[in-house]
Amino acid sequence: MTHTPYGSRQAVDPVEDDLDARSWDTPGRDGVVGDDERDPDRRELRADIGRHVSLATFPATAEQLVEVARRGDAPDAVLDELGTLEPGRSFANARELWQALDLEVEVRF
Repeated sequence: MTHTPYGSRQAVDPVEDDLDARSWDTPGRDGVVGDDERDPDRRELRADIGRHVSLATFPATAEQLVEVARRGDAPDAVLDELGTLEPGRSFANARELWQALDLEVEVRF
């Protein structure tokens, strides 16, 4: 049994439940940033970070990038991701930032 958004309970089909478990991290807007470059959540996070650090002058330290994003009213997801950077680390350019965040685009057109 599971709860629906309305508080009622319904029986869970084991086959359907198994399908849900296998597909939870397929590329799609599920709030999970995966490794697949087709994942819209991954692309959106990368775009948000890029938008909020675009005013930074490279080379820039992790702290400088966080401060630029903070002054630009970056959402928590951006600040959280930038907060994972090694303190004091300097980035020569945006590509180094993407590599450090594991958000670099592997396939380019």
